[in-house]
Amino acid sequence: MSLKKERQAGQSTVEFALVLILLMSFSMFFLRLGLIFGFSNYVQYATFMSARAYLSAGSTPDEQIANAQEIILATVKNKGNGTDRYPWVAKGFEGSDIKGFQINHPRYDPANFDTVWMQGVRYRFKSQLFLLPFAGLTPKGDAANQLTLTSESWLGREPSYQECSEEMGAKKGIIDNGC
Repeated sequence: MSLKKERQAGQSTVEFALVLILLMSFSMFFLRLGLIFGFSNYVQYATFMSARAYLSAGSTPDEQIANAQEIILATVKNKGNGTDRYPWVAKGFEGSDIKGFQINHPRYDPANFDTVWMQGVRYRFKSQLFLLPFAGLTPKGDAANQLTLTSESWLGREPSYQECSEEMGAKKGIIDNGC
């Protein structure tokens, strides 16, 4: 009988360790998910503020774009070098000058009435869902381990002073106090 007790020694320790690993994995997953959703809420506000800066009339269209980019750089990116401010939560991807950031939708066509509303700001980012791969089932760069989110704010844009002047000049002498 003592032989049977010796074989069972440490059984509860092993069970505790297995349950602890599982419990910690679930806890870390939900903590990570909460961080991702909190960050996505923050990015939604940043894209809204950036779209508002883009909406506001500026001297030129380039100045309006620069205003929108400045807001994103001040909130989501490190202003000095344009890298992600919180890379341990999410990283921007795609985009042209600023990774993840895009002005206007790719289908935007100012001549097409159906797509003219697509003026605004978009920010796309990816985040790693599981911090620890489970026995090689979710490798670090695997798409199954990535959550891709997009934040968009389509508020439209006021014509710049330059565009307004050009349009009023094309009307041959029509003077207006604004566009």
